[in-house]
Amino acid sequence: MGWRQRAANLEDAANRDGEFVFAVDYRVCRRCGLGWVEQPYTIPRYQRAGLASAGLAALRAEFPGLAWHTLGGHLGESRQFWSTVGAEVPGGYRQGGLCKHVRP
Repeated sequence: MGWRQRAANLEDAANRDGEFVFAVDYRVCRRCGLGWVEQPYTIPRYQRAGLASAGLAALRAEFPGLAWHTLGGHLGESRQFWSTVGAEVPGGYRQGGLCKHVRP
């Protein structure tokens, strides 16, 4: 019931088990209609290939109608990322604290 993780692996002919390429931690509160994501990570080889955007889109599809936020401040190098992936997303992945229904 705490933080969960959405992750992606890519499989190819040389690696049938799939190589870990992306992960993001998340929480949701359906009562308040809020979701939070934290610490998205894409391995360097696949950065800027759209995997983070696809992973966040998959979360939004799994939990439709939520406004999405992050907990932490956005570091200088990540501001553009959050601005890009947050365009037209309810909540815009702006910083927002957890609601009273979700324990830290």
